[in-house]
Amino acid sequence: MKIIQYTAITNSKDTSREDIMCFNEYNKFINPVMNAKIYKVLPHKFLDCDVSIYMDGNIYLLKEPEWYVKNWLGDNDMAFFRHYKSKNLDWELKWIKYVWRSKNRQVYEDAIKQVEYYKKIGLPEQKDMAMGGVIIRRHIPLVENFNEAWWSEICRWGQRDQLSLPIVLRKFPELKVNRINENIKTTPNLRYETHKHFKT
Repeated sequence: MKIIQYTAITNSKDTSREDIMCFNEYNKFINPVMNAKIYKVLPHKFLDCDVSIYMDGNIYLLKEPEWYVKNWLGDNDMAFFRHYKSKNLDWELKWIKYVWRSKNRQVYEDAIKQVEYYKKIGLPEQKDMAMGGVIIRRHIPLVENFNEAWWSEICRWGQRDQLSLPIVLRKFPELKVNRINENIKTTPNLRYETHKHFKT
C-alpha cells in the first residue's frame, strides 16, 4: 500500500515543510487560501497513491503513517476529526465573524449567505460537524467523486471548507467515514502548533 503524507502552504501562513510532501507552487487563484485548498480537497488530481494523509501545515504526525491508516482509517474510505467545539453551523458562523469580519469581511459575508442557504435545505446535526485539519482518504472513485463535489461547493460559496463538509458528506451516504473522537489540538498522536502567520 502506497501512503503519501502531504500539506499545502501558501502566502507564508506556515513554515514550509521538508518532513512530508509540501505543495506551495499553485498560483492560479488570486486568493492564496484557495491555492492551498485545491491540494487539500482534490488530492487525487496531484497524488498517485492508495491512501493520502492530508494535514494542515501546523500539524505533525508523531507515529508512522501506517499507524494512522490502521487505527484511524481502518476499513473506512475516509477519516477526519469530529469537531471538538462546534455545535452547529450557527456556532461556526459566530467563529468566522469573530476571526474574519475585520480581516476579510468578504469571507464573513459569504459565510452568512452559505449558512442561510443550508438552513433552507436542512442543517447538519451536531454529530456531523467536522474539522478538516487532518484528512485520511482512500484514492478510490467514490472518494474522488466526493472530493469533486466538495470542491464545487467551496467554489460556489467560499473558502471555509468546514461549512460545506457536512453538507457534502450527506450527499454520499454510501461513503464509509470514521469521525475521530479525539481533540485535534490535544491528542497524543499529533503535535499541533499555532500558525506562524495569519494572512488572508
